[in-house]
Amino acid sequence: MQNLVLLAALVFIPGVTPYPYGPPLGACMSMFPKGHGVDAQKSPPPFEILVNSTSYREADVIQITINTTGLHGVSYYEGMMIQARRSACDLDKPTKSHGKFSLQANEWFLDTMDCESNLQSAVVHKNHSHVESNMFYWTAPAPTGHIYFIGTIVKNKTLFWTNVLSPLIKDVTSNEEVKACSGVTSIHGCTLTSIIILLFSAILFLR
Repeated sequence: MQNLVLLAALVFIPGVTPYPYGPPLGACMSMFPKGHGVDAQKSPPPFEILVNSTSYREADVIQITINTTGLHGVSYYEGMMIQARRSACDLDKPTKSHGKFSLQANEWFLDTMDCESNLQSAVVHKNHSHVESNMFYWTAPAPTGHIYFIGTIVKNKTLFWTNVLSPLIKDVTSNEEVKACSGVTSIHGCTLTSIIILLFSAILFLR
């Protein structure tokens, strides 16, 4: 009986992250925490993804730091998923994650995840803790075009932000135009805002 009471208490405690031991593999493409039952916040995120380089060559190692900024009074996060994605707007697979992540030797909060059979292609939380800052590393793949790090970062069950972006990381071997499109909120690599503008322009042109 005591065990049943304890289990019920753990299930119904408000504010507990639905995935305290990390997001499921099913979240790899959308990077959206569906188990939370609420929409992502629309306000500017109180987090930042910092990098120690804004360009890469194959096998370069970039240091990544996730910080809280204090915006909205948020002083910690308790969950995350971070990936490296191509920045181009004309991709067939805009949600594919590139490169390989690695963690510090004494890491206790984070783990890596194999998304879409790409080994260690995402960084996720592995326990339920309040963290102000954390650091990890990304090893660049063979030249694949300009990329950015994109994150879903969770403050608690009802407060989380998607599409938290790092500065653009340029592929020094690429001549492609520098532009950023988020695969999470896009259709075939073009943002929904861009699509709405194009449709509106087409309507005006045809009138």
